[in-house]
Amino acid sequence: MKRILLVVLLFSLKLFGQNAQEKLHSDSNKNIGFFNITKVGLLGVTEMKQEQFIEGEGTFTHELDAGVAWNVQVVNGYFLSPYFSLGIGVGLEWYSNPDFNTLPVVLDIRSYISDLENTPYLFLDVGPNIKLGNQSNFKKGLSVNIGLGYKYQVSKGFFLVSDICYSYDKVNLSSPDDKIYAKGIGLSFGVIF
Repeated sequence: MKRILLVVLLFSLKLFGQNAQEKLHSDSNKNIGFFNITKVGLLGVTEMKQEQFIEGEGTFTHELDAGVAWNVQVVNGYFLSPYFSLGIGVGLEWYSNPDFNTLPVVLDIRSYISDLENTPYLFLDVGPNIKLGNQSNFKKGLSVNIGLGYKYQVSKGFFLVSDICYSYDKVNLSSPDDKIYAKGIGLSFGVIF
């Protein structure tokens, strides 16, 4: 009986050692536990329109000149597995034409293709745009980004991310009947901690 217990104990220690070694390897690839992604990006606006409802006259849609938007985003999240993470992102977006700013607060969902240090991923960011500063005509909105990216190791313990996405923003202005819709293609670069 003592021999059986000793064999079970040694086997358990071996498994525990392998699990600890696998966790250490996974953590060195930045794909386990808590993480932070800080990134900057540029959005090429491909379509922008303003929709206004005037009582007694109906809804009018105006095409706006497509410009660019700059953004900064910070995502804090947790790897549920080396292949899947959930996070909360907060960002700032500056649109140049027409001139308005948004503060999207999004749920960040990422799916990594592998658990290696260099791996592609798919992501979805969705959440509300919140009023920023003293923009009296800005009420609320919606932000959606869907895309793909690549996480790569630059040096030991230092990882970068880059991604490309389709972006959709809706901004309600002075009333729910006055909206701006912006669609575009975004490119961003960042660091994962």
